[in-house]
Amino acid sequence: MATTLFCQKNTGKDQRRTIIFDHYGVPQGFAGSQAICIKKAKDGFLWIGTEQGLLRYDGHRFKTYRANPSDSTTLSSNYISKMELDRHGRLWFSAFPDINVFDTGIGKCKKVSIPTESDKEKTPKIYSFKYDERNDVMWIGTNKGLLYSQGKDIRIHNEFIDGGNNTDAILSIEIDKNGIMWLSGNNGLLRYDPNTCSTLTFHRPDRNNVKLNEDGFFSSYYDQKNDIIWIGGWVHGLMKFDIKTQKMSDYTFADVNKIQNTVLTINQSGFAGEENILWLGTNYGVKTFDILTNTFTDYKSDEHNDIKGVPGLGFCFEPTRTEGMWIGTYKGLHRYDPFKQNVKVINTSLPGGQSDWALGDVCFEQGSQRDSIIWFSIDYISFFRYDLVQKKLAPIPAVLKKYCDNVAPNTLYIDSKNILWLSSYHKGLVGYDLDEKKLILPELKIRQKEIPLVLKITEDSEGNLWLGSTSGMYIYHRGRNEISEQADIRQFLDQNKLVAHVFNFTVDYNGKVWIIATYKRKEEDVLFNFDPGNKIFNIHTQKNHPELRILKNLESIESISEEKLVLTSFNGFCVINTFPDTLTFRLFESYNDKPLGGFKNICSEPSGNVWMSTDYGVTRFNPATSTVTNFTYYNSNIGLTPNPDISYSKKTNTIFIGQAQALNTIALDSLNIAPAGKILLSDLHIDQYHLNKIPESGHVLDLNYDQNSLYFEFTNLNFTNAQNNSYQYKFGDKKGEWKVMSDNTLQFNNLGYGNYKLIVKAENSFGLKSPNEFLLYINIAPPFWRTWWFNGLIIGIISLFIYSIFKYRDVQRQKLDKLRHTLARDLHDDMGSTLSHIRMMSERESMRKEANQSFKTIADKTAEVMNNMTEIIWSINPKNDSLKNIIERIQEFAIDNLEPMGMEIYFDIDEVPGNIKLNPEHRRHFYLIFKEAINNTAKYSRATRVNFSFKMENKKMILKFNDNGLGFDPMMIKRGNGLKNMESRALALNAKININTDENGTQISLLF
Repeated sequence: MATTLFCQKNTGKDQRRTIIFDHYGVPQGFAGSQAICIKKAKDGFLWIGTEQGLLRYDGHRFKTYRANPSDSTTLSSNYISKMELDRHGRLWFSAFPDINVFDTGIGKCKKVSIPTESDKEKTPKIYSFKYDERNDVMWIGTNKGLLYSQGKDIRIHNEFIDGGNNTDAILSIEIDKNGIMWLSGNNGLLRYDPNTCSTLTFHRPDRNNVKLNEDGFFSSYYDQKNDIIWIGGWVHGLMKFDIKTQKMSDYTFADVNKIQNTVLTINQSGFAGEENILWLGTNYGVKTFDILTNTFTDYKSDEHNDIKGVPGLGFCFEPTRTEGMWIGTYKGLHRYDPFKQNVKVINTSLPGGQSDWALGDVCFEQGSQRDSIIWFSIDYISFFRYDLVQKKLAPIPAVLKKYCDNVAPNTLYIDSKNILWLSSYHKGLVGYDLDEKKLILPELKIRQKEIPLVLKITEDSEGNLWLGSTSGMYIYHRGRNEISEQADIRQFLDQNKLVAHVFNFTVDYNGKVWIIATYKRKEEDVLFNFDPGNKIFNIHTQKNHPELRILKNLESIESISEEKLVLTSFNGFCVINTFPDTLTFRLFESYNDKPLGGFKNICSEPSGNVWMSTDYGVTRFNPATSTVTNFTYYNSNIGLTPNPDISYSKKTNTIFIGQAQALNTIALDSLNIAPAGKILLSDLHIDQYHLNKIPESGHVLDLNYDQNSLYFEFTNLNFTNAQNNSYQYKFGDKKGEWKVMSDNTLQFNNLGYGNYKLIVKAENSFGLKSPNEFLLYINIAPPFWRTWWFNGLIIGIISLFIYSIFKYRDVQRQKLDKLRHTLARDLHDDMGSTLSHIRMMSERESMRKEANQSFKTIADKTAEVMNNMTEIIWSINPKNDSLKNIIERIQEFAIDNLEPMGMEIYFDIDEVPGNIKLNPEHRRHFYLIFKEAINNTAKYSRATRVNFSFKMENKKMILKFNDNGLGFDPMMIKRGNGLKNMESRALALNAKININTDENGTQISLLF
């Protein structure tokens, strides 16, 4: 069914409010000239379709995915025109002319086949995607009708619509709260119920009985709150279709007869206060439409760097809850950031010729409602009174006017009694009671003739006014209405050779006056304080305080609490803690390793935050958290005045900032601060390692030894002033110190094998810390030659080798023992029997009466040879290798040789370990040492008693042999080389021998 409805056409007029936009182009790493479609994923990443491929943005870097014909897991083509996300983490988009499904988790893409059942001659064109979250269906509008895919299955099917032309091009799809689908195209707006398959068609208001395909509906947006379908036309502008009344109205932003009114896309920002605003992307740039006033507002800009406008045709909008609304245009990517709209502008209408100087010394009349009446000065010109409600200059009392106009102002101040004080070069100091409406001309009680120029006025807790001037410090006595010099301060200045100009000072909560002064003969600033109660001064020089040496040129000082002061300079600022009496300076010359620059004027608010002016705007400092937030003309609507004056309105809780012909205001009650985002790992590159998926916090990364160079990219998904996001990390020891990262990246090269723990935390540009810390365990395996199993294998091989050597030696020893045993046996059996036979024959022959004496000699020599051979056989036999057998042999030899000579032999032998064995050479030397000793005793000592002992002490053998004879004859021993032989044998044993002989006997000890 086709229905045509008529409604009056409304053409609105442009009205524009100031909005600050972010722009992303080539300098920001945006790889493309067009942002054709945009989607924000649930994990926080932004996906952008461009003519140069698919981009992913994490707040710091654009990561590009492009087509690669040799890789089927990449995009089909680089021209991405339409895009939608489903609940499965898949990104559906048109990569002309195909449909691609991209897995955002692993970065892989699949090409999906398009059904060819209907109108096979048409080349498929994808116009729109719409995801039905409730039914998990992806609807696709094409030039061949409606397609769909359901669930995890990415296969695409035709949706055949009864009563409709199934081959009509569907350019836009909306699903209302009842599940009804609204399909827009050239042939009107089609209402389609997927459950009943019923259809109803609606046409634009001025179309009546004309041919098909004349509606020109191109885009749409469903306003769920009002149950309205907004439709963008190719020619006829914006149309509103009320679902309840089924009425359609159209709105154009230009004369449709002269200019094509194309609305390419429609959306809402979702911001508080913008519920009635539609954002439109048109052929004439980005616009808004107020649905209450039916007016359009143009935000078109011809320059990419214009932060108050958007260049290019509007292609798409993507509103988010965390970072505002993303805008895609023919000229790139842009963003309407609600957190950059905190600074408002009040344009002040001043007389001509006064636009070159900024507004200063802003003060608020206490009697005005919500501080709506303010006073301010313009240097070198005049004082002004201004009505913020009426937005115009307010009248100045007649009696005060001559003290305001063209007087070259120095300063103005409204005290706690609501008295306005004006100090000027031409008129000096004058007061005006704003309540009593009367002029106050204080009397000067000063010595010098020259009237001081008052440069600053401050009130202490007791209501006294301290006046800083070009010639020292003065005090206003309210009761006497007179001004007198503070002589103590002037004397202190003169004594310390300090310049008398006192215009940078403050009075703290305890009544002490803190003053910045400069030496007369050198450009060096100092800080001193004065206690009016006890007249005590304390001076703090750059020599005594290195923090002051770093700050150097001091600009301003203010008391911000009972115990703290803030001091500004061209090189940062510092917080001075005045309690206890010893001052402590906390210096802030950099923030997160980035220089802070210069600061000047100071203003504090009741919450404790401190506002300071800079060359490029103002900075908010939170002393409790030590966080710094910058509001500059690069990231907000603040003016260009360097180091502007700052004032605080208590009634409205608002910061006022002086600008040229204007005031900037920051309403603290509605200060919109970007929430802290969750920190996560956005990218990771590892040498010789392919990642299928970026690891999440808490995961374990197991790597080989040669995969030890890693490059990390982190994000806290805070897009507002992302360049000011800061990151810190710990690596290895969780108890170690946090290290500041220069940006959001970390790189580790050639890490040694072992287990590592990486912890990263983040802070956004407003100083808010991420709710989590990113944790990653990195385990780098050692090379195989450093593994336990390889070391075990090497140890096993070495052990086997050593065992083989010892086994070989043991086998060889066994062979040698066998040979020695065989040799001993053969010597005993063969040589022994032969020698025995010779001896017997010689002795028998020698016993004859006429026997030759030679037989006797042969018998004796044979006996001697047999005796020696017995010893040789004994030494060769391996059975006698043990120390126990050797000692027993020595005992036998002593008994055989000494007892026949009538000597008593005493043995003191400890238990000899049976496991101690000597090799044949050592055994021979050991035995012959004591054999020599026994022979010497038998031949020369004439002893009657001999002692032989064996002891084991500390794993050492101690053998002692001594007699009670006459001792050796040294000449005999020398001739026989006996002593020398014994010492050489001991040396061969690696033993120590000690021989003592005298008339009481001989003592021989061997330590072995």
